[in-house]
Amino acid sequence: MVEKDTKKFERETFKDKILRQLEEASQSLDDVASETGFTAPKKTSVTPKSTNRSQDSEHLSDTPTHDEAFGKTDRPFRSRSSASRASKDWPAETEPELAFQDAPDSSEVFGTPKRRTSNASFNHGEEDSLIEDTAEIKNIKRVSRQSQESYTRSAKKKSKKLAGKIIAIVVLVLFVVGGATGFLGYRYVKSEIQPYSLTDKSTKAIEIPTGAASKEIGQILEKNHVIKNATAFQYYTKLKSLTGFKSGFYNLSPSMTLTEIAKTLQEGGTEKPVEPVLGKITIPEGYTIDQMAEKISDNVLTKSEKDKTPFTKDEFLKVVTDSAFIEKMKTTYPELFESLPASDSDVKYQLEGYLFPATYEYTKKSTMASVVEQMIAVMNQNLQPYYATIKTGPNPKTVNEVLSIAALTEKEANNDADRRNVAQVFYNRINVGMTLGSNISILYAEGKLGQKTTLAEDAAVNTSLDSPFNLYLHQGYGPGPVTNPSLSAIKAAVEPTDNNDLYFVADVTTGKVYFSETQAEHDANVQKYVNDKLENKASDTEESQ
Repeated sequence: MVEKDTKKFERETFKDKILRQLEEASQSLDDVASETGFTAPKKTSVTPKSTNRSQDSEHLSDTPTHDEAFGKTDRPFRSRSSASRASKDWPAETEPELAFQDAPDSSEVFGTPKRRTSNASFNHGEEDSLIEDTAEIKNIKRVSRQSQESYTRSAKKKSKKLAGKIIAIVVLVLFVVGGATGFLGYRYVKSEIQPYSLTDKSTKAIEIPTGAASKEIGQILEKNHVIKNATAFQYYTKLKSLTGFKSGFYNLSPSMTLTEIAKTLQEGGTEKPVEPVLGKITIPEGYTIDQMAEKISDNVLTKSEKDKTPFTKDEFLKVVTDSAFIEKMKTTYPELFESLPASDSDVKYQLEGYLFPATYEYTKKSTMASVVEQMIAVMNQNLQPYYATIKTGPNPKTVNEVLSIAALTEKEANNDADRRNVAQVFYNRINVGMTLGSNISILYAEGKLGQKTTLAEDAAVNTSLDSPFNLYLHQGYGPGPVTNPSLSAIKAAVEPTDNNDLYFVADVTTGKVYFSETQAEHDANVQKYVNDKLENKASDTEESQ
């Protein structure tokens, strides 16, 4: 393509070709005239001919007509051998005639379709050249146009690809930024709605004024370091539809969640401030006083073992054995302590069985005596509905007897239904003059109740133990309760299930209780649910060793 284009631009222009051909034609005529003896007469033409060849040549070379007409400077003509050959090949009879023919004028040169016979050969060559030039130009234009179109399409594709990449990058950046913003926002909101402190279980007395909206309440709580963010509280309560907050004084803890705080505010506060709670003491059901003494220093309000209550085991035991304190309690709760064992009786602790197992709060003003009194007060409150039944029912009993049966059933059975049946078995045995025959009372006398013992040890108690709590040897309810029973055990002792059973035994593996009316049935149950299973367990242990 490059060589073709170069040749194209090296070709003579149309004007140059005409001038060259005129010169060659004039020279041919001069040659003919000199050979025949004729001279061409002068005629009006664009290129005047002279009889002298040299003059004609000079005249043609000096004539500026054609160059000036096209705005060109002097351009030398080139002679071609083809023109000379053409003049020599003409027939003889036509040579004189050609010598006297006029040269083509300007109109014929520039676009006039008429051509003389003498110009036929070079006009045909000119047309071929023009056709060739035109075809080549068209081809160049076509290729150029295709190249331009191809370049344009390529540029558009590149632009589209670049635009697509830019859009993808922008979208990715927006997605990343949006995701990061959303994630950080979520983390922030989640953090703000968390409790102010997970370890600080202490409470603060907070006053909520009348008519305060959630926004104002949130600001009060944030100011007192109960919540982290007032705005978070406002929107959280609206989102959860937690409304209807009441005025008053509230003891709120930084460890409480927003939901717990909101629900507490819905319940209503007190008219006057209540001493904030510093901690809590939990007494499990069926614990003895010795076991309680071990738990009294454990603050269950926190999970940290270092966070203890201000009370000690020795302080607790000192209070529960203080005669002055006990006398004061007898005066304060007469129905509860009407049948309290005397201090010189066979009981280990006078208050054993009279301290209700539950969770108790303490404040800065709390003392060991006030905490123990709170345990007594709750026991009195739970027994209040049953005092009349205990005293004047079909089978009148004392509070001490009821609590003694309740303490045994607490350990002999592990559900309400079994406890009601066990309680009735104890009453049936007392009614027929039998001993209660409970292993629990012997374990208490030995100081093992509440300790970890094997099944074999529980079954092989010393039934000949010399103790008033050995209810295999001594009839009746025993000196007093051996544990501090739960409300479920107390109800079973007050309202037992009516049955005629005199015996029961618990499966040593499942704890399920089996009842019987006769000694033979009971012995079979003992062999099946106790002895056989203990033997199987022992054999399994030996095989594993």
